[in-house]
Amino acid sequence: MNGNGVRVVLATIGLILVGMVAWWLVKVLFGLAFYLILGLIVVAGGYYLYTKATGPTRRR
Repeated sequence: MNGNGVRVVLATIGLILVGMVAWWLVKVLFGLAFYLILGLIVVAGGYYLYTKATGPTRRR
């Protein structure tokens, strides 16, 4: 292999590694967003059920 071939192989390996890191980062971000939305839905649902169970409150 000459110097040009080595550069091509290193560039290919670099692109593969950058792609793998980008894919991992996208999965982490979407997973985090999913759990954030799921948690928000659970908390909002619990609050809704709590307000329905306690009935209307009157303030003086």
